[in-house]
Amino acid sequence: MYSIVVIVELILLIIGALFLIRALTPISHLILELPEGSIKERWKVLSIFILFFIAGYFIFGYNLWLLGDEFNHLSIITSITMFLGGVFAYLVGQLALHTMNDVKNMAILQHESITDGLTNLHNRRYFDERIAEEVALSKRYKLPLTFMLLDVDHFKKINDTYGHKVGDEVLRNLSKVVLEVVRDSDVVARYGGEEIAIITPSTNKQDAELLAERLRGIVEKTTVATISTTQEVVQVTVSIGICSLSAVITDKDALIEETDQALYLAKKYGRNRVVVSNW
Repeated sequence: MYSIVVIVELILLIIGALFLIRALTPISHLILELPEGSIKERWKVLSIFILFFIAGYFIFGYNLWLLGDEFNHLSIITSITMFLGGVFAYLVGQLALHTMNDVKNMAILQHESITDGLTNLHNRRYFDERIAEEVALSKRYKLPLTFMLLDVDHFKKINDTYGHKVGDEVLRNLSKVVLEVVRDSDVVARYGGEEIAIITPSTNKQDAELLAERLRGIVEKTTVATISTTQEVVQVTVSIGICSLSAVITDKDALIEETDQALYLAKKYGRNRVVVSNW
């Protein structure tokens, strides 16, 4: 017959081993969610260690079952420690998984707070923050900074002719074209309506004009929507205004205002063109 102490020890070991086994579930989910890298590899190593611990629990329990009260007078302390170790491993796994999910949700919320839902470009809020930062950096380190404002020509006519659903498709596909043409260092945001803002750090007016002309030419040749009922393709042109920081244009408000004026002139002079501010 086994004493009550041995029975309690065995129960503690079994429960501890079960907690260890349960700990593998959140850790496995965590490993699947993590990107490839050193952190993922470390969690894999930890899961392997847990498997070894589980084996150790059963070996210890088997010896305790065979020897009973003759095993070791300290076995009760060992059993309690192993039980707590199993609970600890389980809680760590759960906490790590919940923490990762919370971080992911926070990242999603942060992304949504600065992203335009239709075009997946940055939104106006993000643009306002970034242009202030870029102007400050440009003035501090005496680097060129150019701002471009792009507007879809006759966009109201597209909405009136084909409907707002097609208009939304035009904006989505146009935004993809813009992102493909600009550089990784450029900041692209939906400025409002059918206007797209492009901040080009460390770029003078001449280089920005080349980029804008390239963008304008690509947009002109791109099908940005297809009418499902008639298979009619929709193509658009864009007008672009450009301005850079200078001795005259010294802050973000002046930069935006002068770029908007350049865009107005591009529209006035016939659309589908790039106009660079003289300032």
